[in-house]
Amino acid sequence: MRRTIFLTSLKTALLAVPLLVGCGGNTTIQPVVVPPGGITLPDCTDGQLIAVAADRTMSCTQALTAGLAPPDCSTVANSALNAYDGILECMPKGAGGTNAGLKTIINKVKMDTDTIESTINQISGGGASARYCGQYTTPVNGAITGNNGVTGVAGAANLCQTVQGCGAGAHMCTVYEMYESAAAGTLPATVAKSWVHMISWQHNSTSQNPAANGLADNCSGFTYPTGDKFWYGTTVEWKTAATGQKALHFASGPNVVRCSDTNPIACCL
Repeated sequence: MRRTIFLTSLKTALLAVPLLVGCGGNTTIQPVVVPPGGITLPDCTDGQLIAVAADRTMSCTQALTAGLAPPDCSTVANSALNAYDGILECMPKGAGGTNAGLKTIINKVKMDTDTIESTINQISGGGASARYCGQYTTPVNGAITGNNGVTGVAGAANLCQTVQGCGAGAHMCTVYEMYESAAAGTLPATVAKSWVHMISWQHNSTSQNPAANGLADNCSGFTYPTGDKFWYGTTVEWKTAATGQKALHFASGPNVVRCSDTNPIACCL
């Protein structure tokens, strides 16, 4: 029995033609011209598709060719049909568990991903700089010795690690880390005058010895407690400026911040 389809509108025709052309199977596809009065379709059996030949005649064709026929996995023990790289094949069935080696790899990928996410979450503001975490409140001079017996920035770091809210990894803040903390809004209401680390290579006296080594404005890496070498230190305060707004106040220079002065330490983590 042949079926006749009557296209009652241009819209129906535009929808029907691509569908019919797309059923070309293994034949060469050519445009289909809808004749007046409709299209007569061949009476295909189950599993067949309608093909359009080069002369625009329609016929029935098999839905699956030998090249597309799936393998019979019922003949392969403990296997199931699967597709790999565009090829249908029988693959071994899983046993309901995960290969131990694969599980180790998946766990490592998860841990690496968590580490990356944690690092990204810690980066905010202007960058990944350490932020102000507290103040070592006991005043010390420009030769800072820690509980570890080391004098210098490592000694200052050792003292900062004893500050509540700081802990392991804490160290004396640099002027730039104080800036980052202010920009990120992580500073407390006030920060009293404290030592900070600064290297500006300013040389305000020809008597500085040695010169041009970045030692003048940090008490020689906070190993120097007097004034005979004409070195000095740098301090910071977070307080209200003359504008009425909070601002960082940095002090440094000869006879301004002496290495013999005693100050707390601004600590960052």
